[in-house]
Amino acid sequence: MGDDAEEQRGKVSRRAVIGVSVAAVAVVAAGAAGVGSLLSASQRSSGPMPASTGMLTVAHHGGSRDWPEMSMLGYRNSVLLGARALEVSLARTSDGVWFGLHDATLDRTSGTTDFVASEHTWAEVSRHRISASETTDPSQPAQPYARFEDIVAAFAATHVLYVDPKVVSATHFPELFAIMSRAPSPTRAFVAKGYCTASDWPAQAAARGYPSWGYYYASEVEADAKLLPSTQARWTTLGLDYNGSPAVWERMRRLGKPVLAHVVPDARGADTARHRGASGMVVSGMREVLSPRGT
Repeated sequence: MGDDAEEQRGKVSRRAVIGVSVAAVAVVAAGAAGVGSLLSASQRSSGPMPASTGMLTVAHHGGSRDWPEMSMLGYRNSVLLGARALEVSLARTSDGVWFGLHDATLDRTSGTTDFVASEHTWAEVSRHRISASETTDPSQPAQPYARFEDIVAAFAATHVLYVDPKVVSATHFPELFAIMSRAPSPTRAFVAKGYCTASDWPAQAAARGYPSWGYYYASEVEADAKLLPSTQARWTTLGLDYNGSPAVWERMRRLGKPVLAHVVPDARGADTARHRGASGMVVSGMREVLSPRGT
């Protein structure tokens, strides 16, 4: 597709994506002047934007509803569909390799039994594959686990990466920041993501100049009146479940920070997120949300 046609369709630039994370809701309307100049032709992805005309879309685990989660296949396909940001949760092997994994074990994603990632080497981890059993197409081939360094090398120069050291001790965070620091313009390439009550991760990220995203659940905010006021200052931008109550959504938006809806599985969920007033959305069903007819 030519540059002119792409500008007419609209594009959320990497600059705009990181802008959301540092406090400004950045929505680029179709045909916005100067959009094409923000990225070179080789950096522009060719997929369509969602119907919200430029709403920030973060690929949850690389589109975990469509492809084996946090696989390079999922990240590549999400980029091709037009995602401007990618989310990755991280584990660490016994020999210090950071890789995409949401859990402490490989059991859910690979069908192992009590395979604790931190107790095994990368060579041992890499013998296993990420199942497609939780996707909409369980018959598709399983995929290798992806090292964080490889994800950074492939995407950090052109996309924003939301990074969550899910089950790793804070004592290892300096290693993670060292990997991040080797990317071009690291504080524009990464957002520190975590559950709202996390403290060490957003604090260490802020000390190094990184923006952050802390996610909440409306039911927990409603059940604990102190949760939001006691934690929101740790995060430069916030997250709330897309189908949380309108009252909690309004309460969050009144804080004056961008609020991203999570985790959006499909087009109906995306519509709900827009109606709640989301600044962007973290999406698992990338095909349905970003493709014109869910193709």
